Amino acid sequence: MTPFGNSVATLLLLTGSAFGSTPGVSPVKVNEIALGPAGFVELRNTGATTADIGGWAVQSCVGGSSRILATISPNTVLPAGEYFVIVGSAFSGTVPNGIVVATVEGTGVIARNQHGAHTDSVGLSSSSPCREARPATLCVDSSLGRDSTSLDTDENAADFTCRIPSPGEINL
Repeated sequence: MTPFGNSVATLLLLTGSAFGSTPGVSPVKVNEIALGPAGFVELRNTGATTADIGGWAVQSCVGGSSRILATISPNTVLPAGEYFVIVGSAFSGTVPNGIVVATVEGTGVIARNQHGAHTDSVGLSSSSPCREARPATLCVDSSLGRDSTSLDTDENAADFTCRIPSPGEINL
């Protein structure tokens, strides 16, 4: 027995979590990307409840390593089914919920939660540290996105195809 009643209660208090809330497991997915100064990275909450994405980092993979592209402000929440978009400085569209960066470059992106755990990614080459299983194929003059349900099989080649760019909206 502990001052808190039992060892399980003490463990939960010390870790600050409950069973089932594993870092790295999230309904928030990298849903669509386009590279370059006019590019973007779109995150989508595919879950049924609001997700706290405050403190998350999105990293771009350049060469054989990754580096922070953007860090999401604390207390940022993403309602179920909604989008958060990081855009390059030359992006010409309107995105109500997002961050502006210089450019979206590299061979893919990784989303990491506030604990630093890899939650989702897309990579465009077999050497990209961003890829999941087989890499997705780069699209010329379009974006790379998931289907309208944001299907995630953890294999980029199966999950991502060329799309009409639709940052902040459902992929068609």
